[in-house]
Amino acid sequence: MLTSKYKKILVAVDGSEHADKAFEEAMDTAKRNNSILEIVFVINVINMETTSFAYSRALPNFLEDERKLADDELNKKMEQAKAEGVQEVKVFSDIADPKRRIVEFAEEEKVDLVIMGATGKGAIERALIGSTTSYVVNHAPCNVLVVK
Repeated sequence: MLTSKYKKILVAVDGSEHADKAFEEAMDTAKRNNSILEIVFVINVINMETTSFAYSRALPNFLEDERKLADDELNKKMEQAKAEGVQEVKVFSDIADPKRRIVEFAEEEKVDLVIMGATGKGAIERALIGSTTSYVVNHAPCNVLVVK
């Protein structure tokens, strides 16, 4: 069990099972500490840059669809956190390299704790066995809790 007093908690979500478990842990930790809960969804631009999407006319529509999925997920998580009794909830989304952007968010927002799942939802993320999580653990300016 975490014993430190965390004022600001950042949780990374992507629609995966591990991210959902991380979100549950983040809500519980935020309630126990009366913390601000910041929820971030980073659309992985790396996957798009390394595929034919980078040169496709379909890219703008794909990005719009991904942004809508991210916004829907964030709104759902925000409502759930408020319903569960988290006092203050903020949401962020971006299109970037998730591992770098999560660390940047943690720095910019001066969070005390990052909570994230062990692996993401995509096949590439699963094949890399948590490379995003590993990067965040090693580069975040604060404690990182990894949830399986």
